[in-house]
Amino acid sequence: MNLKNIVSSILFIAYLLMTSLFCNAQIADSIKYENGYLHYYQYGSKKQPMVIILTGGPGNSYHQLEGLAETISTKFNSILLEQRGTGKSIPIPLDATTINLKKVTKDIKILMESLKNKKAIILGHSWGGMLAMNFASEFPESVEHLVLIAPGPHKDTKNGFNILFKNRQHTRSYTEEQRLKSLYELIKKNEADSLEIIESKKLARRAYIFANPVPDSIFRKINTPNNNKTTRILIKDIFKNYDVSKSLNNYKGKIDVITGRQDVVGFFSYELKQDIQKANLHWINECGHFPMYEQPVEFYKILYRILSK
Repeated sequence: MNLKNIVSSILFIAYLLMTSLFCNAQIADSIKYENGYLHYYQYGSKKQPMVIILTGGPGNSYHQLEGLAETISTKFNSILLEQRGTGKSIPIPLDATTINLKKVTKDIKILMESLKNKKAIILGHSWGGMLAMNFASEFPESVEHLVLIAPGPHKDTKNGFNILFKNRQHTRSYTEEQRLKSLYELIKKNEADSLEIIESKKLARRAYIFANPVPDSIFRKINTPNNNKTTRILIKDIFKNYDVSKSLNNYKGKIDVITGRQDVVGFFSYELKQDIQKANLHWINECGHFPMYEQPVEFYKILYRILSK
């Protein structure tokens, strides 16, 4: 890298840091629905183009993508949805009747109607990418641009997740794998101390991050709460009912996919391209599952470029 590129990268990083420091949620609000309240967080001006951001999991806290929402709020009206079954958006009862693929997809439409927006850019990470694709399949007229970041499978989900689990295990050494198993046993018996719990979480996340060991700065951002019950309920429904390989063709707009070359789920992006030829793939080198935190300079250059078209 020459001196000009180095200076450019330093200035860009400084810009990202400044925007993250001074951008906070302008609105924290909720929408009443039949089983409770759907919470969301709004960053940026309402006069800017709307981007609805969907976090991964399923079941992960919205905090995992809060940094992304804040960063792009200088250019976009970014809406970070606290998905049904996570955080404060807990339906009553919390079971398969209130937590399923159909309802979590419809929630995005409910959010847009509440915000009086007929169309929006839909941006989803990991499971959020799967949810974004399902929304575009069912409500294609409501999507301005589909942006998928390290998305999960678009079809054959049970087999896809089985491959993912094997890939994830393969990235850890034998010693790491045995240590993780022993830590899980301690946690199961309520005998693990706080440092051992953190160690187990870092080892579990090792497969998703290119750098080894996982940097503390990245771990703090991705180590957010997860509603395990929501995860179990949705995974079961996803295995049974999720397949957008044909229905995604209902959506006629732009599809852009940003994926780390070393991501354990990166093969899902390649498979998506095989079925949906118009999807544009953007690969980031030396990067795992969280490009917005692992390679922020390259990630935001790509994101801003595709959203400016």
